[in-house]
Amino acid sequence: MNVSNIIEALLERTMIHTRLTHALIIALILALCVRSQPTPTHAAPHQQGAQAPVIASYKMDVQLDPVAKTVSGTEHITYTNPSKDTLNELYLRLYLRAFRDLNTTWMRESGGVSRGFPIKPDELGDITVHTLTLADGTDLLATTTLSDTLMRVPLPRPLAAGQQIELDVSWTSKLPRAFARTGYGGKNDTFFMVGQWYPKLAVYDRGQWDTEPWHANAEFFNDFGAYDVTISVPSGYVVAGVGMPTNPPQERDGRSVSHYTADDVTDFAFAASPDFQTRSARAGNVEIILYYLPEHAASVQEYLDAGVGTITTLSRWFGQYPHPRLTIIDVPNDAEGAGGMEYPTLITGGTGGLPDGSGFVAYVTAHEIGHQWWPMQTATNEATEPWLDEGLTEYSGARYNADAGDTLGFGPFAIGPATFERLNYMSAPLGKPLNQPSWNYSSGGYGALIYAKTALGLWTLERTVGTERFHKAMAEYLTVYRFKHPRAADFRATLERSLGPQPWFFDEYVTGGEIDYAIGDLNPNGDRVTIIRKGSVRVPVDLRLTLASGAVTTSVWDGQNETTSMPAPNGQRIVRVEIDPERKLQAERIISDNGVSVEPLLGPAAQLGGRLMFVFQSIAQLIGLFG
Repeated sequence: MNVSNIIEALLERTMIHTRLTHALIIALILALCVRSQPTPTHAAPHQQGAQAPVIASYKMDVQLDPVAKTVSGTEHITYTNPSKDTLNELYLRLYLRAFRDLNTTWMRESGGVSRGFPIKPDELGDITVHTLTLADGTDLLATTTLSDTLMRVPLPRPLAAGQQIELDVSWTSKLPRAFARTGYGGKNDTFFMVGQWYPKLAVYDRGQWDTEPWHANAEFFNDFGAYDVTISVPSGYVVAGVGMPTNPPQERDGRSVSHYTADDVTDFAFAASPDFQTRSARAGNVEIILYYLPEHAASVQEYLDAGVGTITTLSRWFGQYPHPRLTIIDVPNDAEGAGGMEYPTLITGGTGGLPDGSGFVAYVTAHEIGHQWWPMQTATNEATEPWLDEGLTEYSGARYNADAGDTLGFGPFAIGPATFERLNYMSAPLGKPLNQPSWNYSSGGYGALIYAKTALGLWTLERTVGTERFHKAMAEYLTVYRFKHPRAADFRATLERSLGPQPWFFDEYVTGGEIDYAIGDLNPNGDRVTIIRKGSVRVPVDLRLTLASGAVTTSVWDGQNETTSMPAPNGQRIVRVEIDPERKLQAERIISDNGVSVEPLLGPAAQLGGRLMFVFQSIAQLIGLFG
């Protein structure tokens, strides 16, 4: 593949969650211009005992038809009213209706394109409910109403607080060609990633149903429960699902039948392919099992290393991963639309169609595993508060990648995680808050803000208060809100209870402010320097002065005023000024004006030379030449 072909492939294939595009393209273009299988284990269902509230549970029996590209089946739903209210109706989410034509909310907002992949009119998806009854056989379907991706279900009898209701549903899901994290593709269209695929109860929280239709930027908001799923596929297909298989697949009438169970989870998805091969590893008591395709065998170790490292590290930082297994699904190059997605105990990856060693696999794997904490344990509403989901996850994955020494790109032009996030953040619109619903952002702005800006802000908060303190505060947040539906106010209250008030982050940065400091003026005589706060965020910043004697002094400016002036201590001459010398302010986008030098005998010319040198250093740092 020549350079132009690889660049074209990057533009088409590195749209996972919209955040991996710009920086990786830059790094790879620079580089290109110069340059045995264990059998999966099976276990009994999770025996540690359910920890989450059992609100919405599903027992399903489904069949995959690879020719028709459908999944059909039945489900028995058990729902417990979690509120103090009496409910007169339920809502079922029918996500695949988002792909039934080009006029749905999802399609209008996306223009029929997800992560750079368009969907064709003859390869759309849909879901059709055939029957919907109470457990006693009472028909409910006749009184339902459909709107976009929701089905309203009036109840014949009110459902009191804490009361349980049981529903029986039969349906057929038509899968699209791999698109927006679900669908088919691969060799002879025999790879299937089955996500967002079954009738699913909406969430009733804080006195109301979550009835927002599925938006293009949004993902999912679910209640916890238990799943018991039987999956029938043609013989020869290998199935990988959420949770744990209870026994090896059984052969019945030319079909292979698998049975999965999962506790303390909010969703179920599965993948199937006749070409899956498996490798496994362990992260303490957690089994990591990778289902990969033969053409991606060179990436197996990268997948497993990232899986082991991320689970081990995030468990140490935030709290233990609560399940016995994590499943990783590799996706075909022509089905990247199904890659880079998270489900409880299961994630999808992918190579992005990029050459081995790009770092793409490790970066995506770490991010998706980060979701096993946010929101698979803290089940926030990504549609309405996406930064609590994708932002916390992007921070977690990128920080693991940084600690692991992972890079994106090739050779001397590879960039580190912090640089990668800053390059993405550079494309973010100025002044746009992080704390808005997902549908208020453009697709590009969503990735740059919700992912990169949030991640860099949290990274900055970590470095200003100290890594150990920050991770302890994050762990406290998880402990308090594990298996609940926290909101932004809960996140803030928990962190500030541990760290003290952080108004610069929550009141200024999250609401649209930018971090930006600069050297205003260094007197040619070196007797005084002025520092300017150009951004609206008043985060404390370190200042370092180097004196003609060689002595170095460091102070902290609180940034409350727009400027501060510092005289040379003890009458000595200042020859070098540095703002944030240890790069604590990871979220500062412009660093080219953060340092200046002056030679005592050369005055303004040396000052200009100092500025130019710092610009060069900044550019070099930006493309990874300085680590």
